[in-house]
Amino acid sequence: MDQKEFRRACYEAARRTAGDVKEFQYSYYVPNFDQCHIAYPHRTVAVLWTRDWGKNATWHGLGIAATPVESGSLTFIDEPGLLAVLKELLPACRIFTRAELEGPLDQAEWPWVDEDDVRYWRPDNLGEALFNHWD
Repeated sequence: MDQKEFRRACYEAARRTAGDVKEFQYSYYVPNFDQCHIAYPHRTVAVLWTRDWGKNATWHGLGIAATPVESGSLTFIDEPGLLAVLKELLPACRIFTRAELEGPLDQAEWPWVDEDDVRYWRPDNLGEALFNHWD
């Protein structure tokens, strides 16, 4: 997946869930995720996209944050309709629920998350390890 596909999916997901895309923020180093801000009448959420940052990235993951992310810790949420549409539009991506992201990090399951970073930054959960502001 590339940024163009991420944008297309976010616009379509927003349209199908009665949201409005407000902004995209792309990252090329820190944080390690891109985000799309989608406004709904009750709140604005951020669709977060991270991936294996290696040259031949083969893994892509999406999560939803309660608010657009500037810095610091993330608050993950479930927007069931948005999650379902993203899963349909991006079947090759791993779509994470709030419960998964707030669960523990199993380093063996995520070998591309650097062990030294995990020891130094000490993420509290899987979400903090996968979607982070580490340098």
